[in-house]
Amino acid sequence: MTVATTPISHTVADMTQWTGRAEPFETARARYWYQLAQPYEAQHIGLVGFACDQGVRRNQGRAGARAAPPLIRRAFAALPVIAELQQRFNDQLPSLLGDAGDIYCHDNDGFAERTLEQAQIKYADAVSTILKQGGLPIGLGGGHAIAYGSFLGLWQALENTSEANATPTVGIINFDAHLDIRQSDVATSGTPFRQIAEHLDTHDQPFYYCCIGVSRFSNTAALFDRAEQLGVQVISDEDCHYQPWDTLAEQVKSFIDQVDIVYLTIDMDCLPFSVVPGVSAPAAFGIELGFVERMVKLIMSSGKMKMADIAEINPTFDVDSRSCKVAARLLATIIEQHLLVT
Repeated sequence: MTVATTPISHTVADMTQWTGRAEPFETARARYWYQLAQPYEAQHIGLVGFACDQGVRRNQGRAGARAAPPLIRRAFAALPVIAELQQRFNDQLPSLLGDAGDIYCHDNDGFAERTLEQAQIKYADAVSTILKQGGLPIGLGGGHAIAYGSFLGLWQALENTSEANATPTVGIINFDAHLDIRQSDVATSGTPFRQIAEHLDTHDQPFYYCCIGVSRFSNTAALFDRAEQLGVQVISDEDCHYQPWDTLAEQVKSFIDQVDIVYLTIDMDCLPFSVVPGVSAPAAFGIELGFVERMVKLIMSSGKMKMADIAEINPTFDVDSRSCKVAARLLATIIEQHLLVT
């Protein structure tokens, strides 16, 4: 564990978070995720927490998301391992899931210079390590500033593995009420995809970004102008409700066909406030959980998804752990689909 006097620490996995019900009278197939999780050592999946609120605070949002990673783990730990995974992996089940701990931002609840940027770099290193070892990193936020760290970690891994060839093109699919391409003199939870666009531009790489669930009441005209300038593919919350599934599915498949690798990020404020109350910026309308889950499965069926994260759960405003339970379900869906597709 890093010395606590530094503004950023990487805490080792706290396995006491991995608890659940016992089933002494059931067969061995009554398995739960808490029984499989181990400290990360090159397992198929590596979870990394991004316990940081600094980006949300800089973006004038509701702070509190840095408390989310352990609570999402606890909600996920109690979920059962589906029969298909047990049948396919059987004796390999202990090698499926590793916990790589949390990157923690010690900002003392104030505006702290460089702490967010340092946290993103340290988190990116953890992501890159998992990728280089052949695993799928899944980030648990924390504010959506996690997205720039996730991208940097993916980029580092791609640079190291593609020196002799052209760098693979990365497509970002973001479920979000917000475009998160704000102009700002500092990095925030509202700037990560603009930062990614600028990073790619400096490396002469194209910017492929599809944002699903965008609300016209949560983004200014300036943001929609910038989205058009950057060539962002926007699927609005209204599209998700009123357009036929086949139309939207083809649109997303067409986007995926353009790229080599997909980075999937889910900002939990894409869901309605009634379903996920504990977020940094609640949505009055939002998109249905069933739609998000179905679309996630479609995206992952491509086999191109190499990085994922879940962001903006804010336990301060949660009700009966409802938001963490929804995040846990989506986390389970991502993990199950990845293991069944690969």
